[in-house]
Amino acid sequence: MIISRTPMRVSFAGGGTDLPSFYRSSSGPGCVVSAAIDKFIYTTVNKKFDDLIRVSYSKTEIVDAVDKIEH
Repeated sequence: MIISRTPMRVSFAGGGTDLPSFYRSSSGPGCVVSAAIDKFIYTTVNKKFDDLIRVSYSKTEIVDAVDKIEH
């Protein structure tokens, strides 16, 4: 079982400019100003007895292979 606790991030400027789809197509590098806050996202991943993978966050995904996870 994997349990991930990730801090929330608030972007003040440039959100999304650190993504490859932006900086590979633009004339310059991305620039982001952001901060982590004291709120967290929890994600759990576990293999079930029937060999399926269940991922829970704001919705639940049940898949048979890691590459089929949408999140």
